Amino acid sequence: MNRREAVQMMAGLLAGAAAQPPPERRGPMHQYETYGWLRGLSVVPSWGARIEEAWWKYDGGRFREEVALARTVHANCLRVWIEFTAWMADPEGVTASFLDAVAAVGEHGMKTMPCVFNRWHDLRYDYGGQYLEDLYRDWGPKLEYVRALVTPLAVDERVLMWDLCNEPQAANLDEDWARREVDCFGQVADTIRACGARQPITIGTMYGSNIETFAPLCDVLCAHPYAHTPAALQEAVASYDDIRARLGKPMIANECIPGCLDDLRRAEVVRFYSEMLARAGYGWMGWALREGKAISTRRDRYDANGLDGQGFHPFFTAQGELRAGLEFLREPPALRAPWEG
Repeated sequence: MNRREAVQMMAGLLAGAAAQPPPERRGPMHQYETYGWLRGLSVVPSWGARIEEAWWKYDGGRFREEVALARTVHANCLRVWIEFTAWMADPEGVTASFLDAVAAVGEHGMKTMPCVFNRWHDLRYDYGGQYLEDLYRDWGPKLEYVRALVTPLAVDERVLMWDLCNEPQAANLDEDWARREVDCFGQVADTIRACGARQPITIGTMYGSNIETFAPLCDVLCAHPYAHTPAALQEAVASYDDIRARLGKPMIANECIPGCLDDLRRAEVVRFYSEMLARAGYGWMGWALREGKAISTRRDRYDANGLDGQGFHPFFTAQGELRAGLEFLREPPALRAPWEG
C-alpha cells in the first residue's frame, strides 16, 4: 500500500465512522483476569531518533521487516509509540501511516498496543513527547489527534489495548501540575471511550503510587519494572500483587527489563524477567525491538536505566540479528495468547 492509497483508506474509514453512531461499549475486548501470556516489545522504528522522525519518515516496507523480527521470538503484541507532535504536521498522512503500522503488526499474527503520548524525557538526547508546560496548554487539538487514531480502530480486533501515555510523572495529587496531568489524560481516556473503543485502556505507569494515582483512568493497570536482580524483581512483583488485589483490576508490564552493553549479562536479565513476570500473571513487553537512532537503542547513546547505568536496550542488532545469549527466546513459550489457540 502506497502513501496515497493509505490516505484514501484512512479518509474513507473516518467518513464511515462519522456517519454511524459510536457502538455501545460493551465489555472490553481483550480484557482478561491475568496477562501472563503477554509477550512483546516496544517498537521504536530504527530510522527514528525522535518520535516525530519515526512517523515523518515512515516506510511500510521497512516497518514490516522490523515487525517480522519480533515474531521470530514469539511476540504476540507490539507497543507502538506515536505522538501528537508527529501527527500535527500531517494529520492525514501520519494517521494513514499509523493505520498501516497496525495492519503490518496484524499481518504477522500480533496485536498492537498504541502508546498515544510520551512523558519520559532524556536529559541529553530527548525522544520527544509532552513536557510539563504542555499540561497548561489547550488540549483540544490533542484530543482531535486522539479521535483521528482511535475512531477507525474502535472495534478492531488487531488492537489489544490503548496505552494513554508512556510514564506520566504524577505520584500523588498534592501539586497543581500533578492534578493537571491526571486531568489531561483523563480527557484522553474519556475521548477514547467516546469514540466507541471496545479495547481496554491502560497507561504506562511505573511503580506504586504512580500506578495508583492513574488507576481510576484504567481498565488494566500497568507497571514498568527495571529491577536488576531476581530478588529485587520479586519484591516489585509483590508490590504489584498488593495493588492489583486492592484495586481489583488486572495488571500488565508493558515496558521492562534493564539494558546493558554486555549482551550476555542482558540475556541473563531477560531470562529471569520473562520467567518471573509470566509466572506472576503480568506478562512482559521488553524495551526495545531493534538497534537504531533513538536514545537507548544505540550503543553510543545509552540512557542510565540499565546495569551499571548502561541502558542499551534492543533485542535485535542493526543487522536484524538476535543479540547473543537471547537464543532461548526462539523456543515456544509455555503460555500462549488467547487468540493463538
